Amino acid sequence: MGLGSVITAAFILPWGRARYSPNTLTRLAAYLLALVILLMAFVRQTQLLLVVAAFAGVAWTSTANGLWLAGQRAMPAWARGRMNATVIMSSQGAMALGGVIYGTTAQTFGVRTVLVAVAVFIPVMLLTFKLLSSPLSIDFTQRLSFESGSVTPSSQNFIHVLQPRDGPVLITIDFQVDEPRGREIDSFISVLRLIHLRNGAYSWQLFADPARPNQFHVEIMMPSWSQYLLHCERITKAEKEVIDRALSLHLGKNPPETRMYIRVSKTFRDA
Repeated sequence: MGLGSVITAAFILPWGRARYSPNTLTRLAAYLLALVILLMAFVRQTQLLLVVAAFAGVAWTSTANGLWLAGQRAMPAWARGRMNATVIMSSQGAMALGGVIYGTTAQTFGVRTVLVAVAVFIPVMLLTFKLLSSPLSIDFTQRLSFESGSVTPSSQNFIHVLQPRDGPVLITIDFQVDEPRGREIDSFISVLRLIHLRNGAYSWQLFADPARPNQFHVEIMMPSWSQYLLHCERITKAEKEVIDRALSLHLGKNPPETRMYIRVSKTFRDA
C-alpha cells in the first residue's frame, strides 16, 4: 500500500487532476477500491497479493486525497482548525467502528463472504446515486470563494468604550418593502439566517408588523462585542452580495434603519 500511495501522489494524481474533475477521480478510485477488495477475497499467492495491496494504496490515496482537499476548500480559514479536528476525530472513530463491524461479521459469515459483499456494495451504491441523479458531488468546492466582503462594523457614536466581552450585542434593522415585492423577502429568509448563524450569530429573526404588512424588523444577536467584530470580518463577498440584494428591496430614499444594543450590566453602566 505504501508503494502505491507514493506512486499515486507523485504521478497519478497530477496526471488525473489535469484531465478529470475531483468527483470523477474519486468515483473511479472507489471503483478501483471495490475491485481490490474483491481480489483480496480470492488471491492467495503472496507475490500477487502484494501487487493487489499496491493498487489498494492507489485507491485509498486517491479517494482520501480528493475528499480531504474538497473538505479544505469548503472550510473558511477562521474555522479550519476546529473543523479539521472534527474531521480527524470522526474519521478515526469511523475506522474503529468499521474495524469492529468487519471483525464481527467476518467471524460470523467468513472473511471471503464479507469482502465480496463490500466489493459488491460499493459499485451498487455509486450506480444507485448516479441513476437517481443524486446531487452528491465534491466538484462545487472548486468554485467556492471566501474573499472578504469588507463589512464595516457599526460606526455609531458610542458614549462608552466597549470591551471585548461586553454583550450580548443586539442589532436591529427596520425596513419597508413595496407591496408587489413583499413576497420576494421570503426567498431570502433561510439564506440570510444561515449566513449570520454560521459567521458567529446565535440568533437571527425576522418580524413583520401586523398593522403594516410591508414593514419588517430583523433582530440579530451576537454573543459579545468581540464576536460582532469577528462576524464582520468573516462575511464573505458572496454573502455580502446576498445581504445587499435583500436590503435593496427596501422602499424609501433613506437606507434601512440599523441600531445596536448592548445588554445592560453593572460593569457596562459604570464604564
